[in-house]
Amino acid sequence: MTPATPQLGVPRLLWELLTGQRTVEGSGPLLRMFQALPPGWRDAVRWGLRPKRRFLYGRLRALAHDRVLSGPFAGMPLAGSPAAPELLGTYECELAGVVEELSAAPFERVINIGARHGYYAVGLARVMPSARVHAFEADASARAALAANVALNGAAGRVAIAGECDHAALAASLGSGARALVVCDVDGGELYLLDPAAVTALARVTILVECHSHVEPPTEPVMAARFARTHDVRRFPSETRVLAHLAPGIAEPWRSRMPATLEALMQEHRRTPQSWLLLTPR
Repeated sequence: MTPATPQLGVPRLLWELLTGQRTVEGSGPLLRMFQALPPGWRDAVRWGLRPKRRFLYGRLRALAHDRVLSGPFAGMPLAGSPAAPELLGTYECELAGVVEELSAAPFERVINIGARHGYYAVGLARVMPSARVHAFEADASARAALAANVALNGAAGRVAIAGECDHAALAASLGSGARALVVCDVDGGELYLLDPAAVTALARVTILVECHSHVEPPTEPVMAARFARTHDVRRFPSETRVLAHLAPGIAEPWRSRMPATLEALMQEHRRTPQSWLLLTPR
């Protein structure tokens, strides 16, 4: 018989620490406390909570030499502490075909809103050598990591880094909207930002937006309705990671000898189901 899980306060936290059933950085006030810690402290907490996973993560970094192993950004070096799915090349692998499709289009500018440490901002700069990237990231520590990855990939001349994005900044970066691509992941903030009534150029822009179900109203139906008259809408739902998502021959000998371990490292641990919409102007 499974014992009841304590629900409140210190007992709940101790239960999580001892059983590993839910990590400190899972959600709620503990998540906010965790995010407020300096990066080194966060790493120490993670080690304490998940020593096996952190050990395997270190081995993966050594195996990959801190470069993306597969996918559309294969070969891209990543500074700092890239996530295991990013190193494996399976991060948001639902979009691998979309990224390849977009990289073949003649975009002159890419606006990445919620760039974090630059997985997409730098990756798209690599696969779209003629495009200029405008990367918006509100978090100062993430911007520092973004700048490091821009420099590491030799993209300093083509990736402009800015802080929080608002309607004025988005309109300025889009210009007329011709040959522009917006890639947006801002945990619900897209409901405010991606509004063609406020930024008219959006009616002429290709948009790849991550939709979140935990916000109110949920992103996907709002975006689909908002752009239905001007864009073709394609939906890509999130999927549970399996080894088939990883290209053959990648991450050997782990793939052959420790498939369950490798599959665990591929998981992105999203709290709620998500989807992406690709909005293509007609």
